[in-house]
Amino acid sequence: MLGLIYAKMCDNSIFSKYGIKPVAEDYFEAKQNVFCIADGVTRDSIYGECVPYPENKEEVEKWIKVYPNPSGAFESAKICVKNFNDMIKNTNNITKEKVFEIVKKVNKEIWKINEGRKIDYLANDLYGCVAVGGYIDSEYMYAFSIGDCHIKAFDENFNLQFETINNHTNFEKYLNDIYIKNNEYDWNNPKDRVMVRRDFRNKPNVKYNGQEVSFGVLTGETEAEHYIDTYKVQLSKIKYICAYSDGAEPFFDNRETAKEIILDPNKFEKQGKERTLIIYEKRSS
Repeated sequence: MLGLIYAKMCDNSIFSKYGIKPVAEDYFEAKQNVFCIADGVTRDSIYGECVPYPENKEEVEKWIKVYPNPSGAFESAKICVKNFNDMIKNTNNITKEKVFEIVKKVNKEIWKINEGRKIDYLANDLYGCVAVGGYIDSEYMYAFSIGDCHIKAFDENFNLQFETINNHTNFEKYLNDIYIKNNEYDWNNPKDRVMVRRDFRNKPNVKYNGQEVSFGVLTGETEAEHYIDTYKVQLSKIKYICAYSDGAEPFFDNRETAKEIILDPNKFEKQGKERTLIIYEKRSS
């Protein structure tokens, strides 16, 4: 049986450098066999302007002043995690299909903070999050993913045995390889942020050359259900399960860095953007 050995969320290190606490967007809960991480989708400023990651003290201080606080993105992440964990703990005979139904219910709970709001896709965009979560028993992990949070599972030699799907990849490739080459595009321009959020988020019918080029976010919209992936993972060869938000992605780009972090998770805490990491390890019989 795998057991929980590490679970932590770390702030963007540039905020820590100046002793300033940012508005959190990640939320997580991890028990011995149930876990979930959700990452609230970054908001525009209270003035409807793009908020880039700060690179110096002046930008950090400005970020704090203009970023929405309390954050609806954080609230959606919290709703996701708490509801998923509570529901799956109270479900018998877990299956992929039951996991899918649970995440559908989670999505409906998120809709409660969006219903009735007047949306302009800028300062008043839909609150939403991407997420991963799972239930681990003695033989299998039953899990879900949506967006660019991740689960990776490794054998005892740190070889990758399983990873979740990033259903944002097709959109990112389309945007960078096709759309930007044929259109003026600048994320700082409000019309482009509106275009991405309105025309590509939770729009499963949007395709290019027959391939889906949209992306999914748990906002409460029923269309988000299309992007929920579920998994049943055989654990006989699995030594480690790592679940993390996208801020931790650089640590898991290759086998060697993944191994380094798994063996010494404290290194995870030294540098990076806002990030959450959960690690399970198979215990000796």
